Amino acid sequence: MTDVLIAGAGPTGLTAGCVLARRGLSVRIVRKHRPFTGHSRASVIWPRALHVMESIGAVDPLVAIGSRVTKVGYYSSGESIGRFELGRLRNTRFTFALGVSQHETEAVLESVFRAAGGEIADAEIVGLEQDDRQVTARLVELGRETRWSGRWLVGADGANSTVRDLLGITMDDVGPGVSFRIADAVVGGLPEDEASYCWTPGGGMAIGPHDRRAYRLAYRLTPDAPDASPDSFQRLLDARGPKRSRGVVRELVSTADFQARFAVARNFSAGRCHLAGDSAHVMAPAGGQGMNSGILDADALARRMVESRRNGASENRLAGYGAERRDAIGKIMATAVEHARDGGLRSDSDIAARDRRYRGMWNDSALHRDRMARLSQLDVDPIRTEGAITA
Repeated sequence: MTDVLIAGAGPTGLTAGCVLARRGLSVRIVRKHRPFTGHSRASVIWPRALHVMESIGAVDPLVAIGSRVTKVGYYSSGESIGRFELGRLRNTRFTFALGVSQHETEAVLESVFRAAGGEIADAEIVGLEQDDRQVTARLVELGRETRWSGRWLVGADGANSTVRDLLGITMDDVGPGVSFRIADAVVGGLPEDEASYCWTPGGGMAIGPHDRRAYRLAYRLTPDAPDASPDSFQRLLDARGPKRSRGVVRELVSTADFQARFAVARNFSAGRCHLAGDSAHVMAPAGGQGMNSGILDADALARRMVESRRNGASENRLAGYGAERRDAIGKIMATAVEHARDGGLRSDSDIAARDRRYRGMWNDSALHRDRMARLSQLDVDPIRTEGAITA
């Protein structure tokens, strides 16, 4: 009997698969869609998630293709209100975030997973049954229905999770829904080591190194938003970007519009089935928290499975997963909601108060460090040094 079936081959599912397979558990990942090599929504890996990547042997190839982000800058109408340095972080050897596209992250993780003996199949889960010993899933694979049985099932199949629906678990909204437009673009004149959040009364723009060739540009969509052309992105960059460095859009590699919401599943577990990543919680991209929190879900869940499988630990060890991660996600979600709210302020008084707050954080060493720890998720998920994973 297989140990674990994972639905979804995004960063969350692949991370869980790598942790499990490298510790000797038998793992099968099924994915409904083949990997997509165009645009990707997630574009940054923060220091806490980099420690997870290191533990499964994925960090070196990711660092080799990504851009090191050492600063996070905040700008109000083009003027700096704070440039926060990841070098001030404590208790981590990763004093940088990594700008890297999601499809590149997935490619690296898939290579690590396959090298550890993991199996990936193109299949869709259409039904679930479970008892106190195993989970049985009905799959449609290559046009025919098959069945799989194993000890546990992980639903890492995204915001529209089939696994979550089959388990009858609902999600509760905890913040407003928002619409975004993103572009991966070749841009000249911008710093190569800084992610920037540029806020104006007319709207904001996020700018970040994305791999070593392009930048990620993102802004909130409104009814009067311009079209997704290079000229439109240039005009917005001129109007909203940092005054100290004028970026020049040379090429749009890809663009996409999408809806985002802040929502959390009422339960992360049901019997032997567990949710992780966007299946369990979704959030707008403000602050780049979504993919990273999914990676940490995967690590926490997989380590509990390893302990239960190898050491005969009680299933209660797995039962604690949901409470642990819901608490962490609540704190991460608060950071993301705050970030989105700060970027959406319009009144002069609110903007002035926000700008004073950011300058205060920037100039206070403890608050400066706390800001970076929150974005890095080091404050809610301390680094575990025990039980290092080896091949």
